[in-house]
Amino acid sequence: MYREKIEAYMAAHTQEMIEDICELCRINSEKMPAEEDMPFGPGAAECLDAALDMAEGYGFEVQDYDGYVGCVDFDSTLPKQLDILAHLDVVPAGEGWQETEPFQPVVKEGLLYGRGTADDKGPAVAALYAMRAVKELGIPLKKNVRLIMGTDEECGSSDIRHYYAIEQEAPMTFSPDGQYPVVNVEKGRLEGHFTADFEASEALPRLVKLEAGTKVNVVPGKAKAKVEGLDLSLLEQTAAAVQTDTGIAFQFVVNGAICEITAVGAGAHAARPQEGNNAITGLLTFLCRLPLAECAQKECLKKLLALMPH
Repeated sequence: MYREKIEAYMAAHTQEMIEDICELCRINSEKMPAEEDMPFGPGAAECLDAALDMAEGYGFEVQDYDGYVGCVDFDSTLPKQLDILAHLDVVPAGEGWQETEPFQPVVKEGLLYGRGTADDKGPAVAALYAMRAVKELGIPLKKNVRLIMGTDEECGSSDIRHYYAIEQEAPMTFSPDGQYPVVNVEKGRLEGHFTADFEASEALPRLVKLEAGTKVNVVPGKAKAKVEGLDLSLLEQTAAAVQTDTGIAFQFVVNGAICEITAVGAGAHAARPQEGNNAITGLLTFLCRLPLAECAQKECLKKLLALMPH
């Protein structure tokens, strides 16, 4: 009955919707250190304010839950029925953007490029426009629809825990953050924490530093380490063998006796890990093949690689 009207409305408002998506995608809403009234930093707060202003401008009731979550109600006087869970935060943009810079969205050949266009600012705005279509076409609803826009989904969803500590869930809920028609299970993961204590060793050759990783739901595309007391020729020879085995490439910068190593793999979202190549486990493979001096920290490296082999 209403399908043709809704489809015509969406066709007439497509460009406007794209502009609204771009407005939010220009804001870097990666999680940052908390500030007053900004639990996830100024970027997420700015994006949440922009999204709520957008919805309020279209005549909806909006509510801000302490900077954690913002909500848009179709009609709060109606009985609670449907929650739409979306989020405005994004994972760090990283490197490798080709069509555009991450926070400079562009439309090219019918596709919209930019950080958050698919996960999850684009779907959040699409849900808002679905509500707007129903509202502006005068389609009667007997129960309320609430769009919930979080700001910490990528880093553990403390935002939605805060919200549901205040509000009860609606009888029905869905999230426009996946493929359609329905995703029953997006992914499984073990978010473990492994620790080890050991005494620092001065024996050469040695590992000086190891650092890598951004977020728990990202396959890391790069990882870095520093070693001391090893010839560059040996490092390059070992790297060539490891690259053959793992597909991970290695870059070297020598500064005196210290060499900084960058392992280059391919980043990916944890929902599609097969699209990535883990730079951390590639770097661990490389380090464990080096003739480092025997010590407790070398044993920890071996154990870590045994726990999580490439």
